[in-house]
Amino acid sequence: MKRYTIRKRIWITIWTASLFSAFVFLIMTFYLYDKFYIQTQEELLINRGEKLVTIYKADGFSDAFADSMTYTNELTETKVFLSSVREDTLGSGKTFLRQQDLERLQDGYAISVTRKHPTEDVDILMTAFPLIRDDELDNALILYMELSKISEPFQPIRLMITFLLVLMIVNLLLFGKQIIDTIIQPLIQMKRASQVYAQGDFSHRIPIVYDDEIGELADTLNSMAESLGLVEEQRKEFLANVSHELRTPLSYIRGYTEMLQDETLDEKTRAQYYDIIENETNRLQRLVTDLLDLAQLERDSYPMTKEPVVYSQVLEDVLYRLEPIARAKGVTIESDLDFDLIILGDHDRLEQVIGNLLDNALRYTDAGKTIHVKTFAETEYAITEIRDEGRGIPKEDLDKLTERFYRVNKSRTRKDGGTGLGLAIAKHIIERHEGSLHFSSEVGQGTTVTVGLPLLPDDEFDM
Repeated sequence: MKRYTIRKRIWITIWTASLFSAFVFLIMTFYLYDKFYIQTQEELLINRGEKLVTIYKADGFSDAFADSMTYTNELTETKVFLSSVREDTLGSGKTFLRQQDLERLQDGYAISVTRKHPTEDVDILMTAFPLIRDDELDNALILYMELSKISEPFQPIRLMITFLLVLMIVNLLLFGKQIIDTIIQPLIQMKRASQVYAQGDFSHRIPIVYDDEIGELADTLNSMAESLGLVEEQRKEFLANVSHELRTPLSYIRGYTEMLQDETLDEKTRAQYYDIIENETNRLQRLVTDLLDLAQLERDSYPMTKEPVVYSQVLEDVLYRLEPIARAKGVTIESDLDFDLIILGDHDRLEQVIGNLLDNALRYTDAGKTIHVKTFAETEYAITEIRDEGRGIPKEDLDKLTERFYRVNKSRTRKDGGTGLGLAIAKHIIERHEGSLHFSSEVGQGTTVTVGLPLLPDDEFDM
């Protein structure tokens, strides 16, 4: 299949439109010339002939009739003569008039035709009138004009029309070039930019010259490049974080496995090494599980079974499991739960979210401090507030908390626990429940996490 560029297709369209317009213009011009100008000259011939016929009817072959014929012959482009139709020899009229013309003249009708001159190589416009005297056809009055002389006054107009036509085509082509430059150049820039993007370089930006659809397209491509650049940075950072998180437990497992091959180790040290290997294996398993969960959530393939859930019961179940850990750490958990809140959700996934949020609050709250948990209804949402008295989070970090592997404490060690994916998973689960997640914090004052989930309307469940 032959490939045409947009530039070539536009030029073909412009040339086709130009030639078609010129063709139509010329056709219309010559049609109007033939239809109106020649028709006007025909009416002029008829008018002159009728005047001569009127004089003939009044005076016959008088001096006035002869003078009028002479005047017409000498002072106008019209040639006029008489042709006898009663004699066998018709003189010059014989070659001008044909048999069908004679029949119409004998019936008393005038004729008007365009035909070749009988003796000269020119086209003529001819009219013939019957000259009837004493109710008999005596002669035929023939008037004619050469079409070339008829068209002579029209020549300047033709030249002007041709000049205007050429000027119109030139302007159209110049205008077409301007259109092509206006349309094609930005498209060429976009094509080059897309080729750069295809190579993985998203730093290139397309200049926006016009505030139109093409400008909007360029702006959209720039926005896309910016988004792809951000995604690419996140991808690289994610791979680096995953590599780091996987490398750490694997390094511990490999190192302690090699040390266990030392037969001189006592049983206590050997048991300690086994515990470390088991802990790192569990940590590795949690990381892989979280990665799989996050991948499924981002592809909307995460399994969820939604049903009416007593929301505060979910929190109470999580608090029940965490209470011994909090008590061992010296942290108090106070709860104020509204058990009338019913939502449509996946019980296990909601427990996963609340468990992660409470686990974070407990991890960063020191002994002697308190964690406050409250649920209540606000408009059409079930609201959960988890407020701790921990270290707090800088404001510049609040919007990044749900990013994968983001750490507020850059020096956090593996003793702090967690995979760095919990809040990212929690955010996706909440979004799958059409809810919201919000953080507010003051350094040294603690952090408040607010979760909003849509309440189930009363007419959609039966308690």
